[in-house]
Amino acid sequence: MHRQDWLKLSTEELLKFIEHDHRRIIEKLLKLQTLLEQPTKHRSDAQDSMLASLREFLPSLKAGLEKHFASEEQLLFPYIRKMDKFDSGLGAKPEFHRSSIKNPISLLESEHDVTENVIFKEIHTITEHSPISDDEAFSTLCNGLKDIQNILSEHIHVENTVLFPLAIELELRLMHKK
Repeated sequence: MHRQDWLKLSTEELLKFIEHDHRRIIEKLLKLQTLLEQPTKHRSDAQDSMLASLREFLPSLKAGLEKHFASEEQLLFPYIRKMDKFDSGLGAKPEFHRSSIKNPISLLESEHDVTENVIFKEIHTITEHSPISDDEAFSTLCNGLKDIQNILSEHIHVENTVLFPLAIELELRLMHKK
């Protein structure tokens, strides 16, 4: 989907898409972890080394993403929904905190930066020299990890360039609305 398409979605549609994306990413990570736990045929030392790296990396990636997604879904998204309802005349004016919505968004954006600059580098390092293999499970792991990186990249782009600016603009507009 292109930026113009994202901008056509209502705030609620955008939030639901992002929440769906959260679940999809975690499900893909769980499938990869399941693949890692399955008994395998004999692999090369290079493959075994990569799998060992993945066994350490995937659980920490999943835990970090779950924490990040929970921050968004439990703190930021409900506030955005309240602002959107008030803007539509369907709800009470949300209580504006002494600080701006920009503060939690700034924290989330810094976590996105870490994902793009550290986690993506780690994924690249793990998969960069992945040994050629006719093992379907091994190929599925490598492709799945690259797929997660692509999904996360688009996901971060949508939040940083569409959702967060929308939320900041909405808050600014509503601060003085009665």
